[in-house]
Amino acid sequence: MKEAGATELRQGVPVEPAVTLGARIRSGAADFWLRSLFFFSEHVPWVPRLTRPLFVWAAYSCSPHIRGATSANARRILGESATEADVERVGRGVVGSFYDFVCDVGRSREMTREQLEQRIEAVEGDDRYRAIRGTGRGAIIVTAHMGSFEVGVAALLQHEKRIHVVFKRDPGRFERIRQALRQRLGVVEQAVDEGWGVWVKLRDALRANEVVAIQGDRVMPGQKGSRVAFLGGHMLLPTGPVKLAMASGAPIVPVFSVRIPSGKIKLFIEEPIEVGQDVDEAMGKLAAVIGQYVAKYPEQWLVLNPAFEEDAKRGAEDAG
Repeated sequence: MKEAGATELRQGVPVEPAVTLGARIRSGAADFWLRSLFFFSEHVPWVPRLTRPLFVWAAYSCSPHIRGATSANARRILGESATEADVERVGRGVVGSFYDFVCDVGRSREMTREQLEQRIEAVEGDDRYRAIRGTGRGAIIVTAHMGSFEVGVAALLQHEKRIHVVFKRDPGRFERIRQALRQRLGVVEQAVDEGWGVWVKLRDALRANEVVAIQGDRVMPGQKGSRVAFLGGHMLLPTGPVKLAMASGAPIVPVFSVRIPSGKIKLFIEEPIEVGQDVDEAMGKLAAVIGQYVAKYPEQWLVLNPAFEEDAKRGAEDAG
């Protein structure tokens, strides 16, 4: 458990961390923007399409944090030969992809599973997935923050009776809508902030030949991570998928949803990763396949913070 600090008890009463006026204003503005975008995406979809260029320009041009973070990530992904024009193109592309993702959630909030499945253009590796599932050992689906996670889950539900989705509880409106969408899909939510007990449930589900889906490119609070080489730097990736594989005997199956020009989603199912007793080796393989898709589709990697340890540390030092 992390040291409680400001949230520790004082005479039995929790002490809440101080929230600055600026943070409250930014939080309120973000909530208003999300509410508006969700409403228009569902009821007047032409409005988000019309305002998209303005939003991307404003978010990238007026937010030093977003511009700095996406630029730092782009330089790591593209390599030393990248020009400033290349970096800016990727940065603006990431903001646009995030906008599309939020619109997707708003548009999908009342869709049925069948309607979500219709948003899948193609699945590459469907036969491979069937073969993996035919072994009867369960499967740990590991993906990245790309495309549309819920649409990808809807496609996999064509093969599955139960999919357990690992997530972190968030009091915000955005996560509440996503939770409602998952519940309508019939997936089983497993909150990572519940502690060790949730991992025991997931292990047992895998041993019962069920499926667990986890985001593998970001360490959530309550998860442990491992520092791995990733493209042009190092990242902290969650070890949960590898530890689950070791505990259950289930293979890790990398699955990625990518948005294509038509706006629909193409699903890529990669070769399974069989995990032995070497955690570092398995983490290296997982980082390599995630890195392959981030490098191929950098504008679709939905990360608006410095993702690489080198840049995150530099930002913290600058802030200090």
